[in-house]
Amino acid sequence: MNASPNDLALIAVMRRYFQLKDEANALKQRLEAARRDAGEEITRFYDPRLNAHHADDILTWHRLRKEQEELMSLAARWGRGGSIEDYPVETEAPAKTEAPAETVHMLGIHALTD
Repeated sequence: MNASPNDLALIAVMRRYFQLKDEANALKQRLEAARRDAGEEITRFYDPRLNAHHADDILTWHRLRKEQEELMSLAARWGRGGSIEDYPVETEAPAKTEAPAETVHMLGIHALTD
């Protein structure tokens, strides 16, 4: 695979974005079901100060959404031609060095770079 480190960073960013999106959507569905079962109004239910029982989940949902926004900001920077290589990436030499290539691990992506 011939991709620049910046392109690989975009793949990692988007993979993480969709992972968070799925997690946030599942959490939101659980929260909404609990809200309907409780018969609570939206503003009261989603205020963690007024809903101690679900406060951790509400705050987690907000954290997930904030991280999604940050990831979309990185993708937008990449789309404008900017570098997003500063996104956390682990780089390690392969265990078997038959070739001088380097393995890059990014959120489940394993690719060889030149």
